Amino acid sequence: MTTRSDTAGSASERACAGYRLHGKYGVPHAEIAFVLGVEERIYLNRLRRGGIDPDMTKRADDLPLDVEEILANIRNELVRLTEGGKVPDKAAVDALGSLARALKAFIELARENTVQPAPAADPVAVKPEELRDALARIDRRINELADVRAAEIIQRRHEGQFEGQSGDGGGQGVVLPGA
Repeated sequence: MTTRSDTAGSASERACAGYRLHGKYGVPHAEIAFVLGVEERIYLNRLRRGGIDPDMTKRADDLPLDVEEILANIRNELVRLTEGGKVPDKAAVDALGSLARALKAFIELARENTVQPAPAADPVAVKPEELRDALARIDRRINELADVRAAEIIQRRHEGQFEGQSGDGGGQGVVLPGA
């Protein structure tokens, strides 16, 4: 028979495993909570009780886990090549060096291309009178532009009648179905 503390411990472990999925693969917290069969707020509370901040975003200087694994493999290979005081093969060392330089360039490019969040701008207080005036100016300008366009359409239609066109605007202006 399981006790409440056993269940709580395994629930916390499942929440931590879910957080690792979130960090490595970007699985949203809501989907992890769904798979665990709990509400998202309960899942997030379990993470917080376990000492994990679920709201913390990935920092720009954090390396992707795959790159960290590759760097660890390079280090391990260098150690393996130099075991027992042997002089490593020049081609193998050059290849590992080239790989390390390529990874360094990749990391630098990734950091350069990381979008930094823009600082939140202070909301500008707009008085209702200013808003009303701005909307009235916009409305007047829309009406002016509509009047200009209507005059252009009427002028073209009028010119078309004198040139022997049918008077339907010759395909200009608004086309109404069935007209």
